[in-house]
This record gives sequence, C-alpha cells and structure tokens, in this order.
Amino acid sequence: MVSVETIDEKELGDRSHIAHDECYAAVVEPRPDIDRIESLLAKLGLERLLVLGTQLHDDHVARGLVLAERTGARDVAAAGVVAFDRRSVADAEGLAAGRLRIRIVATPDHPDGGVADLVSDGDALAGMFTGGSFRCGGVLGTGPSQ
Repeated sequence: MVSVETIDEKELGDRSHIAHDECYAAVVEPRPDIDRIESLLAKLGLERLLVLGTQLHDDHVARGLVLAERTGARDVAAAGVVAFDRRSVADAEGLAAGRLRIRIVATPDHPDGGVADLVSDGDALAGMFTGGSFRCGGVLGTGPSQ
C-alpha cells in the first residue's frame, strides 16, 4: 500500500507531497521549506527517494535540485532543458521504486511542458499530483484535498 503525506504551504497556496511505501518515497514538488520535508522524511524513516517535478519554472526546478543534493535522491523532472544532471521524463513514461509505480501524464497548458504524476502501488491509485495545474479551491479545483 502507498501512503501520502502532505505538507501545506498555505501562504503560497501550494503543497508538497510525499508518496511512500514505508521504504521508498517520491517527493512531489518540494516547496520552499525543505527543512520541513527533510524532518518528515526522517520521522518516517524514508531514505530511498525520488524527487518529482511537474513544472520547469525556475523556482520549482531549483527546489527539487536542492532537495536531491541534500538527501542523495534521484531528481526526476518534466522533459526540458535545464543546466544540471537529472532524469528527464515524458508523457506515458513509467517509473518504479519499491512498490511505488509512477506514470507521467503530459499537462501541456500550464506550464508549458508540465506533467502530472500518477502514483500507485500497481493496483490502487494513491494520487495524481499536478503541481500548479490544478489548485485546491482555485480554477478547476474542488476544495481542500482529503
């Protein structure tokens, strides 16, 4: 089973998510307060990490890079040109880490080249992470996530 932990950045209207199987974790869209993410990862005992980005905006890419460097995680981001080494993913590509199964889905409108990450355990969907494409309570949003 895959569990999802959410870290709210209420002042920014954004969230970071940690999807994990108690051994492997995917950190989706690390927010500015990386210390909070690292604290939660330590509390959960998670050390085998992927960092997933859904956008190529400089601030999003930089946060993923910083978290990857600080934790030794593999940095995975939407296909596009960036000036550092990371795994570039495209529509319909799949990734696996432990029981986590991640499918990349193109969301080309916002931002250009953006992706969503569908995370499951192979059977049950744990979440669809869209970055800023859909905001809770905003356009196309449905209110706070459960």
